[in-house]
Amino acid sequence: MPQKRNFVSMLLKSRFISVQSSIPLSTVSNLKAAGQNDPHLTCPHSMSALPGPTNWPVLGSFMDILRKGGLQRQHEALAGYHKQFGKIFRMKLGSFDSVHIGAPCLLEALYREESSYPQRLEIKPWKAYRDYRDEAYGLLILEGKDWQRVRSAFQQKLMKPTEVGKLDTKINEVLVDFVQHIDRICNKDGRIDDLYCELNKWSLESICLVLYEKRFGFLQPNLGEEALNFITAIKTMMSTFGLMMVTPVEFHRSLNTKIWKDHTHAWDNLFKTAKCHIDHRLTKLSTKDTEDFLCKIYKDSKLSKKEMYATITEMLIGAVETTANSLSWAIFNISRNPDIQKKLYEEIERVLPPGQVPSAEDIRNMPYLKACLKESMRITPSVPFTTRTLDKETILGEYMLPKGTVLTINSHVLGSNEECFDEWTQFKPERWLQEKNTINPFAYIPFGIGKRMCIGRRLAELQLQLTLCWLIRRYDIVATDSDPVDTIHSGTLKPSRDLPVAFHRRTSK
Repeated sequence: MPQKRNFVSMLLKSRFISVQSSIPLSTVSNLKAAGQNDPHLTCPHSMSALPGPTNWPVLGSFMDILRKGGLQRQHEALAGYHKQFGKIFRMKLGSFDSVHIGAPCLLEALYREESSYPQRLEIKPWKAYRDYRDEAYGLLILEGKDWQRVRSAFQQKLMKPTEVGKLDTKINEVLVDFVQHIDRICNKDGRIDDLYCELNKWSLESICLVLYEKRFGFLQPNLGEEALNFITAIKTMMSTFGLMMVTPVEFHRSLNTKIWKDHTHAWDNLFKTAKCHIDHRLTKLSTKDTEDFLCKIYKDSKLSKKEMYATITEMLIGAVETTANSLSWAIFNISRNPDIQKKLYEEIERVLPPGQVPSAEDIRNMPYLKACLKESMRITPSVPFTTRTLDKETILGEYMLPKGTVLTINSHVLGSNEECFDEWTQFKPERWLQEKNTINPFAYIPFGIGKRMCIGRRLAELQLQLTLCWLIRRYDIVATDSDPVDTIHSGTLKPSRDLPVAFHRRTSK
């Protein structure tokens, strides 16, 4: 059985690639003069006048990125370029040409003029599979009125806090097992081998229960065959997806390459799982007057089952690592600030009577807990940058950008903006609780912005809030060393080493 556990750890450790970072969250359109702050500017500069790092033939700035630590350190390199070139610059990586923006004023200008149907870069491997198997497109690849129709159906249940709050029972059900799992796998010092992997298991178990009404048993000592196959399918789909984003998917499909076959087989398994459990859920509750969110979406919206399968599957893939990653950094940041942890524990104790399971309603009375999570996502964002595409000629700042320009929005740089965040390197939850909050909302975008903001935002926030409440209430989370923990970019911003934290059971609980 240790071999099986090692296999699962290998799959979970580094292959839950963030869909949010690989796939653009939204696009901008119908802009007239976004970010044009100079009233005397009558002739904007062309895109070719944008500053930026050296652009070599064929390679672009790729060699410069390699010298600065490679793609895993590209978030640091991009932050350095913003310091060197300012709020906006242009960079090429090979054939990929994009304009980088790292200022709230530019982001706000884009948001104010967003189109009715924001577009995104085409996710060709996913579309190719859906066309090949005659499956529907989900929210991540739909466009236009079809995107709006499906988005509206899910938004009614997933973007309203009162509706998402009804899912707290399911989230807490998994958390009962999660804290027992932590107790079981901690060594005598309270350390956990590969904590990041274990947090991915929690995230996957939690989101599967919410979306599929199914406990897969990812937190059990011995994983079953279905759980292992599901993990393998996610890992394979994401690894092959990345390869086919940089090589023509038509080539792979026409020659039936191994990458295409593996990608197709992985999607087959993911859709098989979705169909099985969604059909069971809808059939089981079809004759009942239920408030089940999935059944309500299906009945009220008249979406097809194929659209349900596709959207639910894409939501799961997009949620797993980003949520686990955010929790890992919250645990780390709180461990390094014991005074903050003490204050957080005291808030939880004030709100919750002994033995009471926290609810979504209880969380509303925990502003400091919410502030701790917001501050953690500011200082160590899960997704360091997102990508958008202009569908109309646009003036941004002092530059005229043509239709089709790809914009890279650097949330990592936005969150470290000294004009917006005093002592930005310091973990200070109190900054979010000031009576006169002057923080620019466009300097904090962990879930994206606009009409294509992450549709799972409210659910992810509730998962994180309830989980942090359980953990702080049960454990004193202790930093085991004070050495820096660097970040590496691997879809999400991951810790460069195992997080130096230990979980010590509180004597009162």
